[in-house]
Amino acid sequence: MRADVCVVGGGIAGLAVAALLVAAGLTVTVLEAQDRVGGRARDERIDGFTVSDGGHLLHTSWTALQRTVPPAGLALGGFAPGVRVFLDGRRMRFGAAPIRPQQAFSTLRTPIGSAADKARLSKLLYRLAAGGAERALAGPEQSSSDSFAVRGYSVELVDRFLRPYLTGLAADEDLATSIRGADWLLRLLVRGRFAVPGEGVGAIARELVRRLPQGTLRLGTRVHSVRADRVLCDAGEIRAGAVVVAADPYTAVELLPGLHEPRMRAVTTLWHVTDDAGIPPDPERAPSVLVDGTAGSPVARTAVLSRAAPALAPPGRALVATTVFGDDGKQLPALDRAVLDRLAELHGSTTRYWETLDIRHVEHALVTMQTPHNFARPVRLIKGLYVCGDHRDLPNVEGALQSAHRAAAAVLEDLRGRRQSA
Repeated sequence: MRADVCVVGGGIAGLAVAALLVAAGLTVTVLEAQDRVGGRARDERIDGFTVSDGGHLLHTSWTALQRTVPPAGLALGGFAPGVRVFLDGRRMRFGAAPIRPQQAFSTLRTPIGSAADKARLSKLLYRLAAGGAERALAGPEQSSSDSFAVRGYSVELVDRFLRPYLTGLAADEDLATSIRGADWLLRLLVRGRFAVPGEGVGAIARELVRRLPQGTLRLGTRVHSVRADRVLCDAGEIRAGAVVVAADPYTAVELLPGLHEPRMRAVTTLWHVTDDAGIPPDPERAPSVLVDGTAGSPVARTAVLSRAAPALAPPGRALVATTVFGDDGKQLPALDRAVLDRLAELHGSTTRYWETLDIRHVEHALVTMQTPHNFARPVRLIKGLYVCGDHRDLPNVEGALQSAHRAAAAVLEDLRGRRQSA
């Protein structure tokens, strides 16, 4: 068996790099150990609702997503700009598009922090909004906690806004995240808005699969070893001009000993359904991503996804996705009861008659950005052997796609150079 390129892994990164290489005229074989594609970003339909292993949030500012899968094709459903943080029984809005530095933080309309906090943070948000995402990632490396102290933020601002936000988006209650990653996340508050695909996060993988010729995908095929010119798998040996390992982080490390092994967090997503009329509407008439800023709460973030993307639920019904980080997954019924009690306050609705549709626990789900963190790890190991995925870039769908573009470019450069020299 032969191919120009063999891709190991049928997640978003693997499918994206395969689609890019096919578009460049190469023959590609994609090997996926599971019986379906999508990796940690796949979904399924249950009783008319669409659920996934994680409550994935996309963002309308993500350029790699726009280059790879146009937002119109995903029918992105957007939330209100920024997020709401629940504190002291109130849901406070954080996020707006600043016009002048002095307006950036005042538009958040929050009593949190001193006047000096607001001045410093407003200037930061303005700078992040005015610059590109790459600029946010280009600063000096330092932990968020240390950087916030150097910037002069008060304990109140850190503990009541910055810590809850980074916990809700990056599972970083200890503020160990690289400040470059934290700034990148803060930029999402003032450029674009969070969103979900209208037909579920699995729509990304389905769109990429549609671009692959028939016979490209081999499902249920486990890979045992890789080299720069061949792959040994359940189906036998496949020879290739290049091999791209786009498997999950732990599988990638097993296949490529010595590869950087990222630190990861467990993610539990609880999916609840109820009558849509039973959940009060957002005051801004647009659904919000709600971050729980209350210390000790099991909830990191929650959102009524069906209000952003109505096709995710049957008419008149609401689909609520709630994210919990770090739970061991051993007592899911007890966790569900605790989360439901908390959701009643967060959403301002009795949850007595809510139904638990599904609970998805993934032990190694989220790559952390703990300092020191490299946001652009090399994708070329040697000529002929490449690696991509969210562990080589940003730890999300955007990072998976960015790394796929970098890997595809490296493969094409090396193969063309090899042909020219021959």
